[in-house]
Amino acid sequence: MNSSLRPYVFALLLLVLGLVPVLAFADELTTEQIDQISRTVVRIVAEQNGQAVATGSGTLISADGRIFTNRHVIEGANDYVIEVLGDLNELPVPTYRASLSGYSMDLDFAVIQIDRSADGEALDAGELSLPFLPNQDQLASRGDSIFVFGYPGISEGYLAFTEGTVTTIRNGTMNDERVPVWFQTDAQISPGNSGGLVVNEDGEMVGIPTSVISEGETGGRLGGILPVTAVRAAVAQGLEDDVSQMGLATSAPVLEGGRLDYAQDPAFGAAELNAGFSPDPFGAEMVSGGEVAVGYLGGECRGYAAVAPDFRLNWTGSSSELRFFFSASDGGDTTLLVNQPDGSWVCNDDSPNSLDPLVVLANPAEGQYDIWVGSYEAGAYVPGNLYVTELELEPDAMQPTELDLSLEPFYGSLNLEAGSNPDPRAIEMAAGGSTDVSYLGEGCIGFAAVAPDIRMQWAGAASELIFAFSADEGGDTSLIVNVPDGSWVCDDDSGGNLDPMVVLSNPMSGQYDIWVGTYQSGPTLPGRLIISEQQKR
Repeated sequence: MNSSLRPYVFALLLLVLGLVPVLAFADELTTEQIDQISRTVVRIVAEQNGQAVATGSGTLISADGRIFTNRHVIEGANDYVIEVLGDLNELPVPTYRASLSGYSMDLDFAVIQIDRSADGEALDAGELSLPFLPNQDQLASRGDSIFVFGYPGISEGYLAFTEGTVTTIRNGTMNDERVPVWFQTDAQISPGNSGGLVVNEDGEMVGIPTSVISEGETGGRLGGILPVTAVRAAVAQGLEDDVSQMGLATSAPVLEGGRLDYAQDPAFGAAELNAGFSPDPFGAEMVSGGEVAVGYLGGECRGYAAVAPDFRLNWTGSSSELRFFFSASDGGDTTLLVNQPDGSWVCNDDSPNSLDPLVVLANPAEGQYDIWVGSYEAGAYVPGNLYVTELELEPDAMQPTELDLSLEPFYGSLNLEAGSNPDPRAIEMAAGGSTDVSYLGEGCIGFAAVAPDIRMQWAGAASELIFAFSADEGGDTSLIVNVPDGSWVCDDDSGGNLDPMVVLSNPMSGQYDIWVGTYQSGPTLPGRLIISEQQKR
């Protein structure tokens, strides 16, 4: 998670084309096709009672203004401003308003419908003739090239175009069929891309960019994509339109189903260790979670794991004790499942001092150990490290104890000047981590990630600079800001409703590193960081 989100490859939109009602391509994706596809991707500003609460992306999939996006982009709002590209080299222009059409209870997917002009005047959708990308069943394979369109927060409102490959395909069961329900990619995806568009080399829609999984120590990042196959299955089984039920929906990108299979190759590698091995502990980086509900194993086996093992250990020698544990990089509730040489299972949910799991085996038998790291909740993918040790160690012993200003920010960097627009700036992110920030001094409360969440370069003169965080579904969060002179400013509840707010008078120019913490170590809380020169209303 500490890799720089720069450089983003902004779309070089050189040709100003007319509106093309239906887009269909073959062979390679060309510059002209990029231009045309760009016109189908809109920026969504979600409003609650006239106040912007979130931004994201969406894709026009019909000429009458039907838009596919993520449910988390529109959740918590009751109106949606739709910004579309006029001049392809400029910011999108607020042109329409849309209303909720429906959302999935099982996937992070929603549909909104353009029904008004930007000033609220009713429109006849049948009279619209907007550029759109057809929604078709387009399958992807591991290694396929893909292209991502959207409006990430760090692009400062401009359309961004990035490319990469499909690195992982996960299947699930929908409508009694096994279909791809989750792709992962090495393409750059950042908050604000959510709800946008992923196409293949032929310019065909293959999915919706939905999330980012990052690893704090190495900077590894994988983007999560909701495939069109899953979207079409969700539409076929029926969408919900009752806003009051939205809080009960799940954001699981993959569905329950299947069984763990130790006959498959491990996803994150294997090792051969002998009693007395050095260095001890042995560690391997990985990400927890998957589509299999492991409760069928019984006992203490809980959570959701991948079908194939995450790691395989071939163990030899004699030892009084062998320990396996997972240490999450930035919080999160995980589980551990170990299949022993005799075929029996040993599972754990929480170690004595944390939500990280620990399995302790006395007099371990020689042979093959297959290891899975699960997530307690479906759809949660938690980066971290699996450790194997003969020492009396527990997961919390491996956690960093201080914030690290030298690391790259998890959710990117931005440059702001006094008087710049838009104001406020809203950046989607998740609060929390496992590092106790109380060592920073009075007023610094909670648990945060090791690396900064956001880094901002500030220039110019302003009477005030405000940082505030608003959690999507409530929860107690805190703000930790390192200002250009190296001092720390923290807050817990000044923003109201347990939300924090830091107000700096006559802010100095320079670098601001910002963390958003949670009151308890472990689960993260999604929401948005607000940066403004105006008091939060």
